[in-house]
Amino acid sequence: MEKIIITNFTDPVCVWCWATEPVFRAIETRYPSVQVRYVMGGLVRDLSDFEDPGNHISSRDGDLNPQIMEHWLQTFPRHHMPVEPEGFQLFTKETPSSYPQSIAYKAAQIASPDKADRYLRALRAASIAQARPTGRSEVLLDIAREADIDILPFADALSSGAAQKAFQTDLGLTQALGADVFPTFQVKSGTARQVWMRGFNTLQDFERVFAQLTDGGLSPLPSPPDSDILDWLLSRYGNQTPEEIYQAFDFDSRQQAEAWIDGLVQQGKYRKQPAGISYFLLPA
Repeated sequence: MEKIIITNFTDPVCVWCWATEPVFRAIETRYPSVQVRYVMGGLVRDLSDFEDPGNHISSRDGDLNPQIMEHWLQTFPRHHMPVEPEGFQLFTKETPSSYPQSIAYKAAQIASPDKADRYLRALRAASIAQARPTGRSEVLLDIAREADIDILPFADALSSGAAQKAFQTDLGLTQALGADVFPTFQVKSGTARQVWMRGFNTLQDFERVFAQLTDGGLSPLPSPPDSDILDWLLSRYGNQTPEEIYQAFDFDSRQQAEAWIDGLVQQGKYRKQPAGISYFLLPA
């Protein structure tokens, strides 16, 4: 089977990285041989000097939080992932950076490598879909507990500087390779052919790159709606959004996916938890 490795240069509080989560559910269910690894790119070093003129976000225009939320809400019609405006205060004088979230992900990799990606998605969800102040150390620890990360080595990796050192390595790689937009993807084949993809990309975009790198040798598996596969996704990530479920399976429309989800909820096996302008599906 053709081998593909995707290196995802990302940040836990980047809305377009959150937007890409459903695309990776689609890849996971259809291309099980594709491997994904994450490199933390460091989106916001310090709110005092953060500028994103393309999205009208600037530290010179006062509080970044309303500017960021306005941009995030504008992105929703394109990606359909939950965004929570109520109580959103991600950046403060005490929490002026997204570096703590990235360092926490590196600590999760050290403490519980098999659950670190679950932790990363939980950080995204907490920051963007739940408006939790994830720059605070106690919140990062709470999310680690929720993601079933081994807390003692997690806390040790944070306090010892091991996670900080690992993050600096990621930053160096990001800068050396010029990945200055998040997300950025390095897609590499088993024969070392590679393509770089910048920004938000759909499943179809990735499939075109897979075909290019493998000369058409990597084909998707069928992915009909299957509650066993849904249970696997829930066990892997803790919850799923309707958009993730829609893209994970071969639905004809979002309405068809919603009807399937509603049927499962009515059977009593699953429940919905409000999340911003959408919801999470969880086991009942």
